[in-house]
Amino acid sequence: MSAQTPNAGPLPAVAVIGAGVSGLSAAYHLRQHADITLFDEEDRAGGHANTVHVEEPGGEVLGIDTAFVVFNRPSYPNMSRFFDELNVDTLRHNGGFTFFDIDSGLQFSTREMSMSDEQAAASGLPPEFLRIRAEARRFHAQGRHDFLRKLTDMPLGEYLDRGGYSEEFRHGYVILLATAVWSVPAHLIWEMPATTVIAFFMAHDEGGLGGEQVEWRTVTGGSVSYVRKALDAISPKLRLGEKVTGVRQEDDGVVVATASGPERFDYAVLAVHGDQARELLENPDPVQQRTLSRMRYNSSSIVLHTDTSVMPDDRERWENWNYGKVAVDGETRPYVAYYMNRLHRLNARRDYFVTMDYPREIREDSVIRELTYHHPVIDMDLRTLQKDIYTVNEGTRLKLAGSYFHSKQLHYDQIGSHEAGFSSGMEAAAQLLRELPRA
Repeated sequence: MSAQTPNAGPLPAVAVIGAGVSGLSAAYHLRQHADITLFDEEDRAGGHANTVHVEEPGGEVLGIDTAFVVFNRPSYPNMSRFFDELNVDTLRHNGGFTFFDIDSGLQFSTREMSMSDEQAAASGLPPEFLRIRAEARRFHAQGRHDFLRKLTDMPLGEYLDRGGYSEEFRHGYVILLATAVWSVPAHLIWEMPATTVIAFFMAHDEGGLGGEQVEWRTVTGGSVSYVRKALDAISPKLRLGEKVTGVRQEDDGVVVATASGPERFDYAVLAVHGDQARELLENPDPVQQRTLSRMRYNSSSIVLHTDTSVMPDDRERWENWNYGKVAVDGETRPYVAYYMNRLHRLNARRDYFVTMDYPREIREDSVIRELTYHHPVIDMDLRTLQKDIYTVNEGTRLKLAGSYFHSKQLHYDQIGSHEAGFSSGMEAAAQLLRELPRA
């Protein structure tokens, strides 16, 4: 039975499939206008807002995030407004990054990159650093110039080829920063739109995630805190741990199939990864089919652990974001090590790290949790799709949402982030509300 409001008929029954940030956003924005059932195949809500609780030797329990960790108000305007509405507590922390090559011993960080030319020349750092630093300066200055002149509409690899950038710069700087921001493996970085990469640095600074010119914040107690508050505000019918196996659109509703059998809803929001949506939709309309057929995803291996060997030997070099590289089987492999004590401002007895795609073995007795996350591959095709991607939800009883949509407030290059996912859910809800029959 659908819920009712005073002096009104029953609210439309809406299935929201996927309880990650996109689904939570859609449900939140529909909460006063629909009878919401929220499905997720996991036994928890949140998706990439995944906080692992760890007990310290003294018995204190810490919440440590493993995917969505940080945000800032300029680049996450809708998420920030949402947090304000829910009274989500957040903590400010300083940015900062370290690059380190385990094989060569080369290390440099925020402090060296921010030196004046005179200081850098007198620093005694190796010529390799000075060359990377000079090319980084050129890349950021020329990139901004080319972006404003609309000369960056090409894959990043092609843009770097045209600019004559060295392999040393590409593998000692660009790959390390980009893999952390977009959670993609090194070989896919060169397919990314140069515009998207350059726009990110323009919105932050040359340090990217480790930049110090924006106010980075993290959710107090971990991102699970915002998920709990969202669920309290939405008060949906929760169907966690229940996998949806198919979705069929009909003229007068949407049929959602699970192991329990088919159920009919008036509308649905399919807030899962684009490739998952492609598999679930039994009868996509032509626009949905064309859109979803172009989705590509990759997986990242994430480990929460206490093994300090993933970090630089010099503890003074440990920063929030630590970009390492090491040769494995003759191939240079980059990875990211997040130092969670600094990122979450933990008062902890142990050091905690989240590593992404670490290519060596992590000490087994240090591993707390191993996870796999999936992210959209951001290439020229996906960026081109952004020009009219939101038309996919016009006039359908089933709306799509996910981080493969861009944030309208921040244009086509805000793809793949928590903000993009949240904004897509918000827009899906708004489109559904525009199309609801008026009483």
